[in-house]
Amino acid sequence: MASFPFLFWLRMGLLSWGGPGAQIALLEQECVQKRGWLTAEAFTRALGLCLFLPGPEAQQLVAWIAWRTHGWRGAAAATLGFVLPGLIACGVLAWLYAVGSGWELLPGVLAGARAAVAGVILVVGVKLLMRTCEALPRRWAAGLSFGGLCFGAPFVFIAMAAGLHGWYVRPEDEEAPPPVSDQLRLAGMRLGRYLLPVLLVYLALWLGLKHSHGYVQLVEVSLFAVLTSFGGAYAALGIWRVRADGLGWLGEARFGDALVIGEATPGPLLLAGSFIGFLAGFNGALFAGYGGVGLGVLGLFTAAVFTFVPSTLVLLACAPLAEEGVGDRRFHDALGMVSAVAAGAIVYLGFALCWSQFSTPLFLLVSVGAGWMFYQQKLSVPALVGVGAVIGLFSAR
Repeated sequence: MASFPFLFWLRMGLLSWGGPGAQIALLEQECVQKRGWLTAEAFTRALGLCLFLPGPEAQQLVAWIAWRTHGWRGAAAATLGFVLPGLIACGVLAWLYAVGSGWELLPGVLAGARAAVAGVILVVGVKLLMRTCEALPRRWAAGLSFGGLCFGAPFVFIAMAAGLHGWYVRPEDEEAPPPVSDQLRLAGMRLGRYLLPVLLVYLALWLGLKHSHGYVQLVEVSLFAVLTSFGGAYAALGIWRVRADGLGWLGEARFGDALVIGEATPGPLLLAGSFIGFLAGFNGALFAGYGGVGLGVLGLFTAAVFTFVPSTLVLLACAPLAEEGVGDRRFHDALGMVSAVAAGAIVYLGFALCWSQFSTPLFLLVSVGAGWMFYQQKLSVPALVGVGAVIGLFSAR
C-alpha cells in the first residue's frame, strides 16, 4: 500500500475556505479529477451518504476518501490533517478575542461581521427548507421546530419525535411496513460499537465530576451537537448557541462572533464550538476559579475531540453504505423528517441573529445585503464576512 499522504490532507485543511460547498468542490477537483483516487460516481455516492449522516459533511467526505484508500487509520489521519490548520487558527483568534476586548474598534468590526453572517444563515435555512420540505408532514415538522425553539423547547425532543414519526407513521397507500435492510442493520450495530468508548468516557467524566461541572457540560454539548446535526453544521451551531448562553460561556448577543470565527478560518464550520470552548476555559467556566490560556487550550481541544472523533466514527460505521446505497425506506423517511426539523432550526437561528440587528439599521441593512448577495452567489461567505467587518470598522470610527 502506498504511503499515506498526510501532507496532502494538511494542505486541503489549509485551503478549505468558504464553507462546505467550496470544500467539497475542492475535494472533487483534487481527488477525482487530478489524482483519480476514485471515480466521479463513487464520489457522488459518498457525498450523498455524508449529506445523510449527522456531522460536518466535508470532513466526513475527507474521512471516507481516506478510508477507501488507507482504511480507518487513514480516515483518522486525514481528519486530523484537515481539521488541524483551522483549529490552530481558531485558537489564536480566540486568544486575541479574549485579551482584546478593550480594543476600541474591535466591537464595531465584529458587529459588522456578525450582521453579514446572520443574513447568510437565514438564507441557508430557507434554501434547506425549500429542498427538504416538499411533503406536507415535513413542512409541519419544520414549522413545529421553528415554533418550539421560539418558546425554548429542547431541540433533541423535537428531532426525536420527528424521526419516530417518519419511521412508524407510514403512508396510507403502503401495503406493509418495509423491512429493515441488512446493510442498515449492520451499520447500526457498528455504530453502537464504535461510539460506545466515547460514550463511556463521557459517562466516566459525568460520574467523576458530576453533571453540573463545566468540563462535563462542554463534553456533553460537543457530543450532543454533532450527533444531532442533521442538516449540516448550522443545525449543530443552533444547539451551541442555546447551551453557550445558558451556561454563561458566550452570551446570545455575542454568539455571532463564534460564527464569524468559524467562517473566517479554514476547515469545518463546527470549529466555532472550539472557539467557545477556549473562551469557557480561559474565563474560568470549565473549572471554577481557574482560567487562563492553558485551560483555554484544553477547552479548545476538548470541543474538537468530542466533535470530530464522533463524526469520524459515525462515518466509519456507515462507510460501506456508500457502495451499496441507502435503500431502506423507513430510514430514508425518518432522516427526511429530522432534516426538516433541522431546516426549521437553522431558519430560527438566522431569524434570531437578524432580529438582533433591528436596533441598528446599518447592520440590519448589512444582514439583508449579505443574504441577497449569498443567495445570488455573488460573493463567497468569507468575502461577505470581510465586507461586513469593514463596514463595522468604519461605523465605529
